[in-house]
Amino acid sequence: PAELLVDEQLRGPVLTRLIRRELLRQASVSGGMGVSEANLDQLIISTPQFQQDGKFSPELYTQLLRNMGYTPSTYKQLLTEDILINQHATGITNSAFATESDLQQLTALTQQKRSFYFLTLPFNSADIAVEFTDQELKEFYEREKSSYMTPEQVAVDYLELSLDDIAATVDVDPASVQAQYEQVLSQFEATVQRHVAHILVEQSDDSAEKIASINAKLASGVPFEQLAAEYSDDLGSNELGGDLGMTDGSTFPQPFEDALAALDVGEVSDVVETDAGMHFIKLLDKEETAPPEFETARKEIEESLALAEAESIYVGLLEELPDATYNASSLAAAAEQLNLELKHSDYFGREGGSGVLANNQVTAAIFSDDVLHEGVTSDVIEISPNHMVVVKLKDYRPAALPPFEEVKQEVAESLAALKVESMLADQASELIAELDEGVELQKIAESRGLEWQVKAGVMRNESSVPAELLAAIFALPKPADKPLSTTIALENGDRVVAQLTVVERGKLPSLDEAQNRSILQRLSQELGASEFSVYQGALTKRASIDTY
Repeated sequence: PAELLVDEQLRGPVLTRLIRRELLRQASVSGGMGVSEANLDQLIISTPQFQQDGKFSPELYTQLLRNMGYTPSTYKQLLTEDILINQHATGITNSAFATESDLQQLTALTQQKRSFYFLTLPFNSADIAVEFTDQELKEFYEREKSSYMTPEQVAVDYLELSLDDIAATVDVDPASVQAQYEQVLSQFEATVQRHVAHILVEQSDDSAEKIASINAKLASGVPFEQLAAEYSDDLGSNELGGDLGMTDGSTFPQPFEDALAALDVGEVSDVVETDAGMHFIKLLDKEETAPPEFETARKEIEESLALAEAESIYVGLLEELPDATYNASSLAAAAEQLNLELKHSDYFGREGGSGVLANNQVTAAIFSDDVLHEGVTSDVIEISPNHMVVVKLKDYRPAALPPFEEVKQEVAESLAALKVESMLADQASELIAELDEGVELQKIAESRGLEWQVKAGVMRNESSVPAELLAAIFALPKPADKPLSTTIALENGDRVVAQLTVVERGKLPSLDEAQNRSILQRLSQELGASEFSVYQGALTKRASIDTY
């Protein structure tokens, strides 16, 4: 949301991160940590961004630093700080460890199972009769006026300058399309994609014998794929019949590609030698690109030419737009001057309008003091590099309280819901009192014609129980000498009365050593992150911090 992209919203989190970084840096230095020049130099030399052809380039290093606004000295200082801070943080987080006891305690909680009964007092129960007078409705309306206020709304005039919209209006000369197509044909270079398979024989004492056997079997008609599976030393392709996929002539060593280019589809080459070994090469298929047909290329060419012409128009209009709309009493004159459509919106609130008026930047501009209260035309708002908008307030409707009669039905529904909620809460309190006296929940439910359920051995992630009820059940302490009762309102308005009877300590499922070690490692990481957060909090609490 645009309201979050302001200095007041961004400053706090950024300032907090800067303070934490500085505190860690100071703690690292005061703790005697340091980085040697040799280690810094080695780190810089081995950084891929500073290398050309696999080697450190002083020229590239200097250039990149200059582009980022650093000198070698300031960069080394920043790098030193990063290393110290990271080592400090890593030293704390990696020093944490979890014991079998920690794992058992965590398991006891996370894998805990609970058994309980519950019944539901439905919100829309037929036996709940809610009555109220007109006087009660009016008094409720007066008390809750803020709930019925209609939000402020605006209607605006606006201009859109869009490269795509301009391009859509450009008429392209058919002769220009034909000329562009002919230029495409003159510049067209066909490319060939070849689907290749091979049998690789690596150099060895018996390689000559293997080559002779392959040649003999090829001559006798043994399938190439079968020979690849039997003889090829290329473990990545031999089980695929030697299939290497497609090449455009640049994938494999040049002798390999030259031999492949000389083959017809289905033909197998003589032995070809490369650094990898000796190859028998088979051309499986060949695809050659053809120049596009005119009808196929026409639409793309028309769009390209229209866009090119529209760009010059767009640039010109963009130069005129700020002056044409600056402090204008109306956007009509600017629309006529620039030959743009003057658009009008329906009424909408701070949540935004439709189309471009739903954009956060546009909404923020509309509800700014200048546009909303001073009546000033907005600045040119950049939606994208090729899409600009200017808005001006047309009408403003302040927040208002509608007459009672207009919202009477809504008031009645709200008051009814409130009364039903109160009635259900009172009924639930009565039921809990009975439960506390020792009456069984199922008997209470049956005597009142209510549905009841029992859940045995339910875990925290049980999907068949409403989330609100599950949270309430697991928030209760373990029952001592008798069941514990609670009540909770569900999101749909129903009221639930529940009785917790049994709490079972969680048990870790049977795991092998590797799984157990993995869980302990993850738990150690979580403990380390928690301890580091506590450490940062302690540094902040002890520090004397001045901000300006």
